This record gives sequence, C-alpha cells and structure tokens, in this order.
Amino acid sequence: MPYVHMLPDPGMNYTLNRPLLDGTSPSRMKEVGAVAPRIKDYDSWHSVWLELALRAEAEKRWGDAASYYHGAEFYLPAGDARNKLYDDFKRNWSKAVQGLAGYEQIEVPYPGGNLPGFRLQAKGKEISTFVFHGGYDSFVEEFYAFLLPLTELGFTVIGFDGPGQGGALRQGIFLDPHWENPAKAVLDYFDLKSVDWLGASCGGYMAMRAAAFEPRIKHVISMPLTYFGLDMTLRQMRPGKAQYLVSLFKAGDRKGCEALIAEERLPGSVFEWCITQGMHITGTKTPFDFLGAISRQSLDGVLHQVTQDVLLTEGEQDHLFDIDWIHRAMRELVCARSVTARIFTARQGGEQHCQVGNSGLARDEIITWLSRFYPSLRGALPNEAETPKRALA
Repeated sequence: MPYVHMLPDPGMNYTLNRPLLDGTSPSRMKEVGAVAPRIKDYDSWHSVWLELALRAEAEKRWGDAASYYHGAEFYLPAGDARNKLYDDFKRNWSKAVQGLAGYEQIEVPYPGGNLPGFRLQAKGKEISTFVFHGGYDSFVEEFYAFLLPLTELGFTVIGFDGPGQGGALRQGIFLDPHWENPAKAVLDYFDLKSVDWLGASCGGYMAMRAAAFEPRIKHVISMPLTYFGLDMTLRQMRPGKAQYLVSLFKAGDRKGCEALIAEERLPGSVFEWCITQGMHITGTKTPFDFLGAISRQSLDGVLHQVTQDVLLTEGEQDHLFDIDWIHRAMRELVCARSVTARIFTARQGGEQHCQVGNSGLARDEIITWLSRFYPSLRGALPNEAETPKRALA
C-alpha cells in the first residue's frame, strides 16, 4: 500500500497511514480517505477515528474497528478515556483473531502483571524464533500482518508489548530503559536459547540495549535506531531550542524547562505529541519529570557490548529520526560480529519512518540479511502476491 498524502501535518499524515500498513484491507483506503478532510487538529482527529471505530464495530468488522480505536486513542493524554479506548481496541482485536489458525495469544509473567502479545508457529520446519516489539506508541498487534509472512519461511514469531507499550502499559507497567529485563522475561518464559530480534521505531534502541546484555539474541535488527531517549523529542523543536532545553534540564531548572516546553507545545505539533505520549508511557505527571524518565534511555557506553550480527535500517525522509544516529551507532559497534546499514529512498517507496507505505520492502531486506545465517532462505524471498494473508476486517 503506497504512502498517501491526505493531511498537511506530517505527523498526523504519517499516523493516518498506519492503519493502511498491512495492505490486507484495501477498503480502509476509501473509508479513511473519505473522512480525512475533516481532520484539522487533535480534537477532530479523535472524533473522526472514534466515529470510524464505532461504525466498523457495529458492522462486525473487528479488525478495522480495532485499528480505528487505536487511532482514536492515539493523541489523547493519559487517563480513563484513553484506557477505555485501549480496552475497545483489545476487545475487537480478540474477535478479529478468534479461531485464527496458528495464532496464540501469550502473557509473559512480569513484575506488575504480564507482557501480552502473540505467538505464530512456523509453517513446516522451524529454522529459528523471531522476536518482535515496537517502541514509543505502537500496539504489537498492528504488526501482525507484517510478521505473518515470516512463518512461511520457517520462523516462529513472538510479538510482545513490553513496559510502556500497549497491553503492558494498560496494566500500569511503565517504560523501562533497561530492555534486557523484558527480553530476559520473554526468553526465559519460552526457554529460548537462540533467537533473532527486531525492534521497530524507538524499539530500535530497546533491541540494541537488549542485545548488549542478552547473549541469547544472535542477530539483532533496529528499524530504525535512536541513540538517546530524548533524541526524537528534541528533533521536533524549533532551531536553537533543543540545545537550550538540554542546558536547562542539565542544570535542573524545572521552571525554565516547563516554560520552554510550554512555548514549544504548539497545538497539533509533533513536539506536543512527543511530550503527551512520553508522559503517558513513563507514568509521569509533568514534562520535566518526563524528561528525567526518558533521558535514562541511552546507548552511550553500551554499544561496545553488542557482539551479535547487526542490521540497522532507516528511511531517508524519516520525520521522527535522523539518519546520523545510525552513523554514530556504526562507529561505536566495534565489537559486533558484523554491522549492516540500509537506508531506504523515496524512489524505492521506503523513505518514511519504519517504511510505512512499503513495509514489505523492509521485511524483504530483513529476510535477505537473515539469509546470510540461514541458507534455506536464499532465493526464498516472499512474493507479496502469493503470500497467504487473512484480512482482519
């Protein structure tokens, strides 16, 4: 499904494209396109997606309803309204996958509750287990269609929401900068000795952090990579403001930080979303406290501990991340067995964050890279026209 331009705001337009990610429900394009002109700000965004969700649920289109409920909650602040919409999402998703062959819902025990997700059994002979998680804002379920074709190639797939994500966050399990903790929980629960690991978006940091401390991860993919927890938020500020905010924060100037953030939180801006979402996933009540929590995420002094094979991917027009972050990581991955970087271009249709608009391109690149370690994959790249899919509409 090609990336579409329906909204003038790059952040909202990107998020609008996410329900079209899997390409298994083309009707969504027409449905979303019809209401897109009504979206002007975060308030109208919420109203439009909630309207779509309620209609889809009434029509028993469970997969569409789940996706639209995710849209409706996306820009809301933490609280009861957002929690209810997550519950609406989960209810519809459960109906969408009910009776789906090969789909197993999982709950990995974890302090404060569990890490929920799914397990997809490999078709035929299993060659490896492939573990996946998202990052700053995703629900693991939205990547189901992206991950499913891997089972045709012999991978058993485990996707989970970690601390600060989806169903784990709904239980009050907030973001943990030490991602080796949830990684260990998942690997121990399934008694896994060797896995491939993919983290998407800010999950790229999490995957790399996990690999640095967890030798059972043999091949690690960052799609893409952020170096510091503050990187994405700072990148959304106006010229000169990011450095000023960092100076105030390092000086412990709570009042100064709060004033500058309030000045930069323009309604409907990506920066506004970064702060609102960041407070949600870290369980903090003020922007200053959010800065303190998210700044604990850092790969400084960590990357030299990564000894695995590494794949780093990025899109050349990523509005959230900077390509330079990959280059810095490459310079510091001095002990990795191998390091491969792949920058996708607009000509290829993979220029957006996480290759939204052409996610199959990223998946094919991952499979091609993994074929270095699994000879059975050579020449077995999935044909999108032939890969069996079930549209969760």
